[in-house]
Amino acid sequence: MSIIDLDKRIKVDNKVDVKLAGKTYKILFDDNFQKTVAKSSVEFMNGLKALDDPSWADKDMAIQKKDVENTFNSVKASAISALDKLLGSGEGKRLYKYYNYSTDALGAVLNALNDEATKSVEVKEKKRKALKHMSTPSTVSAGASMRA
Repeated sequence: MSIIDLDKRIKVDNKVDVKLAGKTYKILFDDNFQKTVAKSSVEFMNGLKALDDPSWADKDMAIQKKDVENTFNSVKASAISALDKLLGSGEGKRLYKYYNYSTDALGAVLNALNDEATKSVEVKEKKRKALKHMSTPSTVSAGASMRA
């Protein structure tokens, strides 16, 4: 009976150093990382969805302004909180200041971190497939000459 050694195929290397805003962070792309980013994304999308509500246009302008203010504050707070959880206490506010008080920039940072987490798994899988392909003997085409 043969043994399939999945330990050779599955490599988990989800600890990385990330340089961001002049500082290097040690990040673990684990389930807690994924949950934190996903939760922040949901809160961001819900904030935008509230402004797209058809009944929003029928509201008094003062209420619309208040809704916009509340939505931006909520989204900003969510992004800052997520970055604090991922990078350390106070880092969300530091990045907010570093990126000139832009909530969009904080969202871009979270998206970039999430992309890197996803890529790290994809790259390992592509490397494994490439190595497997390179170790496969090449075949001779049907019309090729086999003379020495």
